[in-house]
Amino acid sequence: MNRYLPLLLAALALLSVPALAGEDDAGLNNASLVVEYGLDSLERRYYRPVFHFDFPGRRNNLFAEVQYHSRMNGRLQGAIDYWVMAGAQKALNEKVTVELRLNHFCRHETLRDTPYVWNLNEVLGRVILDRGDLTLALGAGVFVGGSAGYRELVTASGEWRGLFIPELSLQAEVKLVNFSRLYHDGGFALALNRNVDLFFRNTRHYEFRNASYLGLRFKSHGESGAFLDAMKVLVGASPFDDRFKLEIEGDFKLEFFRNDSRRVVLGVEFESPILNGDGFFAQFWPGKMIYDLGLDYEKRVAPELFAAWVARYRADIPVDDDLPFAASLFTGLALRNQEEFDVLESDVRYEAAVGYDFKRGLAFSGKLGLGIWDCAALKVFTEMRAHADPRRIRFDIRLLAGSRGRVELRPYLGWKKEIGLDPAQETPGKFLFGLGFFKKF
Repeated sequence: MNRYLPLLLAALALLSVPALAGEDDAGLNNASLVVEYGLDSLERRYYRPVFHFDFPGRRNNLFAEVQYHSRMNGRLQGAIDYWVMAGAQKALNEKVTVELRLNHFCRHETLRDTPYVWNLNEVLGRVILDRGDLTLALGAGVFVGGSAGYRELVTASGEWRGLFIPELSLQAEVKLVNFSRLYHDGGFALALNRNVDLFFRNTRHYEFRNASYLGLRFKSHGESGAFLDAMKVLVGASPFDDRFKLEIEGDFKLEFFRNDSRRVVLGVEFESPILNGDGFFAQFWPGKMIYDLGLDYEKRVAPELFAAWVARYRADIPVDDDLPFAASLFTGLALRNQEEFDVLESDVRYEAAVGYDFKRGLAFSGKLGLGIWDCAALKVFTEMRAHADPRRIRFDIRLLAGSRGRVELRPYLGWKKEIGLDPAQETPGKFLFGLGFFKKF
């Protein structure tokens, strides 16, 4: 990443401002999530979450989007493409919309030595024609900063919904770079139900060779009854930390087999700490990619008490460094007083789990949320999270404010600390401040 990314992160925060002054239900901020899982033609695992936020205003619609494309082999080696997008749209009439957007793109490698991170910044103006079942977009722009050799950009894209049969849709995009290089991304999707598609894509995109992708796409937006249950994204700064200046974290949950007394929940959490470099506004470079994959079988045992069997797999993967990754597996039992801890239903929220970590032994984790102040537009609360095993103790304490709305905006101040039971492994604490986005579907 480069020096332009701070501007994008600032834009992501500033886009929330119109949401605080919503006029009516149609003008409230909103969010959607699309998650793709599958395989590619090079025999790699493919994973692509797309977090999208809309902030309607009186005269135009502001939006932001964060996504990454992960392709990894069985040893967790592969490329991760990061996209951070922000922009504004203005409707000229019911069918025609104009758009100005900034797309930041960079590519990183896991478990490989990558001394140079390739990155681009697309500044695009587009005209979008939407006729219900057919959407077309034409755009032109330039590249700003980033890797050398990229100047002009022309794009054309389209989506045709209900092609031949109502469940089939076709998507395509082409990019002409410097009026000499042509890239493409196209495919089709077959709806299996209202919120799950079977998709196929063929792509040749920015220095990658041609590859095809096949898998399942889970969608949250537009329909009720989605498998996607909740999503959260947080962007925080740690100005006094010697190693990391930012951290981007979040999670989403998929819910299956739900009835009045039980459900199965698949959760994916991620965290990417950004290295300090030569200064806070110097080069942005993720030090690692951390994934926590969780599976819960949850049963209601009382009106406000839930018991669950939980399993967690944690992978700590270095980025752009030829270093081995660390992984651990935990399983145990948990108690919680509400289904989703991040929903501000009550003034006291808690979750506690105890079990066995197959790498470290007996382990405990817990969460506690306490309400402090509540009014019609805002909630102020604190959250404490802790994890302990025979090697270390981790804790995270934060003071947060939460706005009401379709997407809850949660600015926060916090302190994180990891205590190694071997004094030689202890690390200093970290002060954080930032902004979070939470959506319950």
